[in-house]
Amino acid sequence: MTVVRNLPSQLILAHAPWVLGGGLIVCIIACAAAGLGLLAAGETAGLLTVLFGAGIPLGIFAMAIKRDQVIFDANAGTVTLQRRTLFRYKNAVHSLDTVRRADVEDFSDTARPVLTFQDDTAPYPLVEAFLSGNGPRRSAMAVNDWLCSYRRAV
Repeated sequence: MTVVRNLPSQLILAHAPWVLGGGLIVCIIACAAAGLGLLAAGETAGLLTVLFGAGIPLGIFAMAIKRDQVIFDANAGTVTLQRRTLFRYKNAVHSLDTVRRADVEDFSDTARPVLTFQDDTAPYPLVEAFLSGNGPRRSAMAVNDWLCSYRRAV
């Protein structure tokens, strides 16, 4: 996740897989153009190229590309967790008092930041995908640092 805003009153983290989404869009356009070119030349195989060559990446794009955003708001005393796909939008709001900390959930060589709560609320992964690199740890550190300064100010 990327820190979009880090102020004493608000911390916003966001994640959007731009590279994967862009690659799928290029694949969709290339397959559709090739299929339409074949159709224009009188080849019926162009229809299959359009349907499968562009349809499958379009389906993957619609279901797999997710935009995640987490908003910690000191003024409202809330944390808002948002997840958006092409067809779906999920939103959850929790009190900052119920947030314990951010942890890192490891899986092989990848990880993802997870928000843990004081009550019996299940841990919430800030992104669904496991990512490589130091991004998940930096995100968890940013959340924990912001929470620490928020709790000192309250």
